[in-house]
Amino acid sequence: MRSPLLALCAVAALVIPAIPSAHAQAAWQTCSFNGRSEACLVAGGSTSFTVTFRSDGKQIEMEKVGEPWTCGQRDQEECGKLLITEPSNGRTTLATYRQTSSAFLVRSERGNTYTIPF
Repeated sequence: MRSPLLALCAVAALVIPAIPSAHAQAAWQTCSFNGRSEACLVAGGSTSFTVTFRSDGKQIEMEKVGEPWTCGQRDQEECGKLLITEPSNGRTTLATYRQTSSAFLVRSERGNTYTIPF
């Protein structure tokens, strides 16, 4: 004889869809590097994330550091500092960012600019 709990679990497994993995949810987006549009994948969280560019497969890791401050019109946006790391060569660069309602705008100390949508 089956237990009611086992039967309930079996029904739940049929009714509740599986949660897809984060990798399966990844979709190519349009980023910008030095004003040039490029297809990119963005993965990670709100304080640290990785950007992969389709054209050359290059990856960069961006991590917010320090305390952010409010900026923009009516102080509706967040500004702060980032560390940008290139895993392929270990190079790290300091950058500033402005986070708007639709994009993450970055300018590195090396003069590179990035626009990352979210």
